[in-house]
Amino acid sequence: MPHVIDSSRTAPTGHRPDLARTEPNRFGLLLRRHRTDSGLTIDELAAASGVSVRAISDMERGRSRVPQRRTVEALVRALNLPTGAATALRDSARAGRRDGRPAPALAPPRTVADFTGRHGELAWVGDLVARGAEPADRPDAPVVAVVSGPPGLGKTALLVQAATRYAESFPDGVLFVDLRGLDADPPRPDDLLLRLLIALGVPESRVPADQHARGAQYRALLRERRSLLLLDNAADEAQVRPLLPGAGNTMTIITSRRALAGLEAVDRLTLPALTAGEAVTLLQRIIGPARADEPEAMLLGLARACGHLPLALRIAGNRLLSRPDWSIEYLLSRLADQDNRLDLLVAGDLQIAAPFMLSYRQLSPAAAQTFRRLAVLPGPDAGGDLAAQAAGLELRETETALEELAELGLLQPATDGRYRFHDLMRLFARARLAAEETAAARQQVEARVMTWLLETAVAAGRWFEPAYAAAPDPAAVPAPGRGWRTAQDAGRWIEQESENWFGALRFAVAAGRHAEVLAVADAMHWFSDRWVHWEHWLAVYQMSADSAEALGDPRERAIHLNYLSWAYTTCAHRPDLAEPPAREALRLAAVAGDPGQQGWAWTYLGLAARRQGDYAGAEAAAKKSLPLFEAGADWDGYAQGLALLAGSLAAAGRHRAAIVRYRRLDALLTDPDRAPSPLVVEVTAGHAHLNIGLSLLALRRWPAAAASFRTALPRLQRSGVRQSEARCRCGLGDALARMGRPDEARTELRRAIRIARQVGPADLVDTALHHLAELGESRGSAHWR
Repeated sequence: MPHVIDSSRTAPTGHRPDLARTEPNRFGLLLRRHRTDSGLTIDELAAASGVSVRAISDMERGRSRVPQRRTVEALVRALNLPTGAATALRDSARAGRRDGRPAPALAPPRTVADFTGRHGELAWVGDLVARGAEPADRPDAPVVAVVSGPPGLGKTALLVQAATRYAESFPDGVLFVDLRGLDADPPRPDDLLLRLLIALGVPESRVPADQHARGAQYRALLRERRSLLLLDNAADEAQVRPLLPGAGNTMTIITSRRALAGLEAVDRLTLPALTAGEAVTLLQRIIGPARADEPEAMLLGLARACGHLPLALRIAGNRLLSRPDWSIEYLLSRLADQDNRLDLLVAGDLQIAAPFMLSYRQLSPAAAQTFRRLAVLPGPDAGGDLAAQAAGLELRETETALEELAELGLLQPATDGRYRFHDLMRLFARARLAAEETAAARQQVEARVMTWLLETAVAAGRWFEPAYAAAPDPAAVPAPGRGWRTAQDAGRWIEQESENWFGALRFAVAAGRHAEVLAVADAMHWFSDRWVHWEHWLAVYQMSADSAEALGDPRERAIHLNYLSWAYTTCAHRPDLAEPPAREALRLAAVAGDPGQQGWAWTYLGLAARRQGDYAGAEAAAKKSLPLFEAGADWDGYAQGLALLAGSLAAAGRHRAAIVRYRRLDALLTDPDRAPSPLVVEVTAGHAHLNIGLSLLALRRWPAAAASFRTALPRLQRSGVRQSEARCRCGLGDALARMGRPDEARTELRRAIRIARQVGPADLVDTALHHLAELGESRGSAHWR
């Protein structure tokens, strides 16, 4: 049974309020002195104050409980006491109330000596304490706060630390109740009210049997007090609501794994994991100064393996203390095995899996199934459609299960209706999957999820392929693709589920599903131009090139080696490594008799040469690509070959010649016989006008450059090529500044900085900041920071 403790002072066990106190009856003595000094009889004071004759008599003789605040204020007014005397009488009443309370019964657990971090969270509690210290008759309700979060984060430790830090602000004590919300049968509100009333000094015989009457009695007692009520580990709103004060200065803090979203008029804090620095500091405090010479990199690695969870960190630290011959490096090497990590995070009766299991047992069957099957997902988070594929449930049922999991802290809500696992929680879900489902069932779930991801990735990528310029056939698109209305919708799916479909691609390679690997890489090729800063394009095209080799198809191998060459130059910024795959692609395309792929190989060789400063080599490669593209009637490629030729001339400083070539390219885009596919026309036109603007800028033709940038901007925005949009806005800002239009210039430069900070390139940020400085913008401004 929980205990109650009063934070100020304790009294002997069995203490009763009408017997001797630990101090003399100071309040009663002061009251009698002030009454006699005023020349009043008890009857006269009773009449003036509204307090009964018997009550005053009992108070003066120390035979009754010290009065509450309202009674004291009535006596102060009736006696017309000066300020000093009134304060002394109030203080004696407050001290008497503390000393006259029953023996402690609801005590907080002891504080954790090595409690670390949580400075922001403790400051948040401090602000609430200050707010709750306003006069008791203020119109607003008492302060109530909910601290929620997954298991193992240290919610109770934070609660106890806050109670210790702010105890002096609560002269009527601290009451702590473990609500045991994860028990199979948590305590009912009427039982909890009984315990609280007894703790507040009400004899059990005088506690009403009816819950509503108990609640009224309880709230009446708290109305006159300034206490801190800590309700730890709440089950749900129904358990907590009857325990909340109705008025007065008592402050309540509730902890729960659930968000308790149904509680109204409460302050909320979702407790995060510790920061990396806090986690390392906690480890250092646990293992002690004797091991202070351990490399910080090892401590950081151990903190990461523990997911920055305080409970896991304590277990790991205790294991090191109990095994002084173990180094952190050795423990870390053992924890590297994810299948055994949870089993290793055990120290005595502390187990990281134990609190996870308590929450898991609270789940409905559908939520439990969803939880464990989400462990098969390759990525860190998922949307509802993907989760439904894993769970094997309808979307609506899956969404309900996801909300239940988030409510219990087993999943963390992310942005845009997505959910993510904490790293250790994912391992726990994987363990439950292995324990509760057969190997055949697990393989079926994994195969279903991976196939869905691969098929959906192909459907999404085809929105950007020239051969699929119109929207794909809805009947051929798996959900969620049937809900996509625009290419932007498909692109959003590619980005949001990138870690998942990339993981499915690796799964397909390992499973020998090479044709599916090629299909995904082909579908993503044109989209990758719009999202060049994603970190995995090089790996995608290395896998697809390997799959093409495994299939023994020289033409497919040429295609994907060309993609790989592009990724080396554009994404990995290693044009020096781009030549070998492009040379091999050139050879294989000739063997396969594919002039178009030969043209692409020369284009990628030229692109790598230009990035390495070999502008003559780039120009020569571009010129070799054009007749090959023409021979293969590959007008999408022909447009890119022309763009490479013009760009090589501009890079060599031959801007007038470059402008001529870019304008010839722009004319080609409207030629009905030689124009590229509609999607390629839009993006190529945007880049042509962007590069014309940059060459005009180099030629100091500011108004013409600004006009070209303005023509390019909407095309680049529609195409979704964010890096190029940033370059365009930076060029436009520079042109406007030189035209004497500084306000417009600053607007464009700031927009360029915002975009480039999100997607790159980093050097563009420096360029735009330099232009802003030339316009007189201080280095201390928000954009410089």
